[in-house]
Formats: sequence, structure tokens, C-alpha cells
Amino acid sequence: MASEDKTIETIKFLLTSVKKLSDTYVISEGKVKKGFEGVGSDVDELRRRLELLERQWEERASASEGDSSRTLVVETQLPVSPGTAEFRVPVLNLSVESIIDVYANTPILLEPFSRPCSLTGRTLSGEIEAVELEVFAQGSTWVVESQPGGWLLFPRPGSLERKTSLQSLERLYTVKGVRQLPALLHLVRPAQLDAVVVGRRWQLREKGELSVTPDPVRVGLTDRMASLESRLAYLEAEQGR
Repeated sequence: MASEDKTIETIKFLLTSVKKLSDTYVISEGKVKKGFEGVGSDVDELRRRLELLERQWEERASASEGDSSRTLVVETQLPVSPGTAEFRVPVLNLSVESIIDVYANTPILLEPFSRPCSLTGRTLSGEIEAVELEVFAQGSTWVVESQPGGWLLFPRPGSLERKTSLQSLERLYTVKGVRQLPALLHLVRPAQLDAVVVGRRWQLREKGELSVTPDPVRVGLTDRMASLESRLAYLEAEQGR
């Protein structure tokens, strides 16, 4: 009888343990299911927010491009060739003579239509005989495309400071005048180019023409500085005796 009681107690204990395990499993399964449902909901919310942000970004980018094109036309006051206003660098609808006039009087107006460039390494090293240029942010020349005139090359506006810059320009232009640095550049005729890679690389087809004159302000200042330095050296030498 005692043995049967023990067996019954053991069975009751096992049944109770199984029920507890089952309850624990059901509770755990519910928590896991809720956890997955929560993660899924979070993912859906993040996807919705991301799509919303992408739409807002596209709308702002479109509005910004529209504002930029309008600003370009308003600020530059230069005519753009039809169908090119949306280009990063629009094509000018001006004759060569008109562009030279703009360059001589207000060269900053040409900057939005210009690609800064310099001689390529292949040209400088003598690897190729052709005079080749490519886009370079700190380039000493500007390439401008005009509808009637094609690809034109202008020196970057400003004083000519270094002899190496003058030597580079002499590959691209016939340079006349007194070669005393610093010098002022006067454009007579832009150089003409042929595109090798449109908007990126060009070859010289015809040299332009430049006239250089000593910069009266800068040369006068340079002369005075040299005179002062000479005077200072003389006084220091006299004091040392």
C-alpha cells in the first residue's frame, strides 16, 4: 500500500512539473511572439519614416536645383544657350567678341560658365606632342563653351605672379609685351580647343593672344621693398664695423 502511495505521489509530482513546464513554455512563447511583433512593428515604422525622409530629401533637392538655376540666370545676366540652363556648367549663347568684352570688364560673370583647367602631366612631361589640358580646381586657365564659338580658353583673371605660370601660358598663347613680373594680363584673343573628353579634357587647336604689362602698383611696391632691404643691409653692415 505504501509503495502504491509513493507511486501516486510521484505521478502527481511529475504531472505538476509537466504542467508548470507547459505553462512556462506558453508564457515564454507569448513573450517571444510579442517581441517579434514589436520588432516587426518597429521595422515597419522605421521603413515608413525612411521613405518619408527620402521623399522630403528629393523634394528639397528638386527645389534647390530650381533655385540654383534661377539664381544663375538672375545673378549672371548672361544669356544661356537653349536647353543647357540645367547643366552644371551651362553653355553661353554669346559671340566670341561679346565674351571677350565680358572678360575684360567683369570677368567674375564668366566664372559660373567656366571650367578651371591646367596642362596635363602628359604634356608637361613631353609624353605627347599635343598641348593637352584637363579639369583642375586650381588651374590657371578657364575653359568656356559657347554655342557659336565652341570651346574657348581664357587665363584666370588676376596678376601674373610666377615665371612658371608665364611659361605655361606661352604654350597656349602668343604673349606680347614686357615680361616683367608681377604683370597684368590683357586678352587679345582666346585660345581655341577641341574636346577630347567632353567637359573634362581638351587639346589646343589654335593659340590665343595675350599682351602683358608690368603691374604698376605691384612693381612699384616690389621696387620699394627691394630698396628698403638694400638700405637695411647697408645700415647693418655699417653698424657691424
